[in-house]
Amino acid sequence: MLNRSEQSAITPAGDGSAPPGNSGISTAPPPVTQQDTMRDSATEWIQSAMQTSKQMHCNEDFRREVAKRLF
Repeated sequence: MLNRSEQSAITPAGDGSAPPGNSGISTAPPPVTQQDTMRDSATEWIQSAMQTSKQMHCNEDFRREVAKRLF
């Protein structure tokens, strides 16, 4: 069995100082980055484009309306 000094030599720094029930590892979500924001915007745009495409496929009047706006 290891004594206290031997245990502290193999225990990573910061261990033992955390409150009970907390491993000392931060569980906070990482901050939102510009890349996350751009990814979210791109995802929304793609979903909107796919929905519009499906509507144009199923609805001729909708397709004409979109065509008028584009051309």
